[in-house]
Amino acid sequence: MIAFRHGVASADPLPDGVLLWTRCSTDAQEPLAVGWWVSASPERSKVVARGITEASADRDHTVHVDVGGLEPATTYWYGFTAGDARSAVGRARTTPAADDPVQHLRVGLTSCASWPCGYFNAYANLARRDLDLVVHVGDYLYENDGVSLTTKAVRAHRPSRALHTLDDYRRRHAQYRTDPDLQALHARHAMVAAWDDHDIVGGAWRDGATAHRPGLDGDWAERRAAAVQAYLEWVPVRTGGAGSGSVHRRLGLGPLADVVMLDTRLIGRDRPAADGRAVLHLGYGERALLGEDQWRWLEGQLAAAAKPKWVLLGNQVVLAPVRALGLGGGRGINPSQWDGYPAERERLYRLLRSTGWSTDVAVLSGDLHSSWASDLPVGAEFVTPSVTTDAFAPTVLPVEAAARPAAWWIRTQNPHVRMVDLRHHGYVVVDVTPDRLQADWWHVDTIARRDQSERWAGGWRLTHGRLGLEPAASPVAEAIRRR
Repeated sequence: MIAFRHGVASADPLPDGVLLWTRCSTDAQEPLAVGWWVSASPERSKVVARGITEASADRDHTVHVDVGGLEPATTYWYGFTAGDARSAVGRARTTPAADDPVQHLRVGLTSCASWPCGYFNAYANLARRDLDLVVHVGDYLYENDGVSLTTKAVRAHRPSRALHTLDDYRRRHAQYRTDPDLQALHARHAMVAAWDDHDIVGGAWRDGATAHRPGLDGDWAERRAAAVQAYLEWVPVRTGGAGSGSVHRRLGLGPLADVVMLDTRLIGRDRPAADGRAVLHLGYGERALLGEDQWRWLEGQLAAAAKPKWVLLGNQVVLAPVRALGLGGGRGINPSQWDGYPAERERLYRLLRSTGWSTDVAVLSGDLHSSWASDLPVGAEFVTPSVTTDAFAPTVLPVEAAARPAAWWIRTQNPHVRMVDLRHHGYVVVDVTPDRLQADWWHVDTIARRDQSERWAGGWRLTHGRLGLEPAASPVAEAIRRR
């Protein structure tokens, strides 16, 4: 018996192509022939490409098809067949060509979706929006199982323990892919994704992880390899241009914008300092985050001759400096963010300036499970709240802030932080025109049940050629001309 129980997906679109994905649910060990098709109409009456590929057990019967020969800035529909089984029909949109006079793009931003913490209502709402692309900056799943073991769990992880083996990671990916809201998001929009630590192991760095105990959790290299293999099987990523097994890459969106995805987790990250004091006082600020190979690659991407109006820098951990003295036991900074690698941050600022990007940069980040908008020396940073993962909840407040919200206390110490919300879940929509870029935060009302209710939580705008965020009076209306 063959079925397509885990939906369909498209990823990393190009002006003339897109990467398509599905999985065959089967007990067969032999390879299966899988047909695929792409149509210019949703009812499959204008098929423009078709073919046959293979689903094999060594890739967990996942299917990846890199389709070429398509038209730029065009919406297509696609699907798969295997025997008598038919997949759901997905929708994908190619990117504009380099000389396409595109005047408007909309990009969704999301991260941090923990299955036991709640329902993926943010994904459901993103799926209904009119977008050109979704950027996922990590923690697509969670390898740990702390929430499932508490009374706070809304639904249970499978397997009901931390992940270690390839089979463990595959089973967890398979569980997440049964979620109807995640399936809807993938079926509706192409995604550009990069892993963060929980896609691998909590607190992951190049040669280990804070949540990996070598004496109890086995060999780090084997666990990392299992997590990476399962991720690349289940989350379609075009890795060819950035090197085998890497998720840093560039995606052109015509003359209006480029998406440049970084890997701040596995490629070059040194072990994080034990706490913020080590960075501030013990000389640990020179530690590497990106690695020299990625730095050379990034320099080439940013120095490219054909420069768009904007750069959208996909980045897993928060770039803006955040001082929160009195929170989290008094250490002041989070050493797992760019704050723990201050020399790397200054190097990034210098590189952006030297390659002509002094103002028109939007850094798209996640990881903190909360909403932030911050001015940077080179553009601005927009941090998406989590889809479900527990929001930030400080347990220690200084006496002078005890009667104030924690967000107020953070802003008093960080004047470049223009907005912070530490409580709510949701996502961000980034609306781009040649003259301005606006990020709108949308917060869902609940994650305790499936519910489409949401509210606009605010928006912040960058003007082309000018530093400094400005508050938006209202969200940008959804109106994109489609071919």
